[in-house]
Amino acid sequence: MHHLISLLLVILGLHVSIQSVTVRVSKPRKYRSVLTVSNGMDWGSWGSKEICPTGMYAAGFSVKVEELSYIPWDDNTALNGIRLHCIDPSKALTVIYHDYASVQSEVGSWGQWTKIRWCPFGFLTAFQLRVKSSQGIEDDTAANNIR
Repeated sequence: MHHLISLLLVILGLHVSIQSVTVRVSKPRKYRSVLTVSNGMDWGSWGSKEICPTGMYAAGFSVKVEELSYIPWDDNTALNGIRLHCIDPSKALTVIYHDYASVQSEVGSWGQWTKIRWCPFGFLTAFQLRVKSSQGIEDDTAANNIR
């Protein structure tokens, strides 16, 4: 399945990395800025870096979230993926974006993708990540929202 998705992304021109059996090699590319977060905690694992296609910038996002379960033995996972939606700068500030590309983080199995939230001022320049602190013996959800 992973190879099928990679092939589709290459055909559509959205994939910016070369995939091999054991090594992932990214083509070097200039970028304007990197958005980071300092409160990401130590849960989960980081996937490979993804970047908008050349000439495009992130102007929207959607997240994959699992709804809270109140069943005591269920494992609540909360935020399971982030997808950035990239546009050409000449299309910034239009009401509806029909022509965009998407890049995404590694994605967990649970949850549903939200609708795209477009930046009302052009491009994404900052974000806030809501992270729940350790719950001890209780269920840890870690990152559970972004805006």
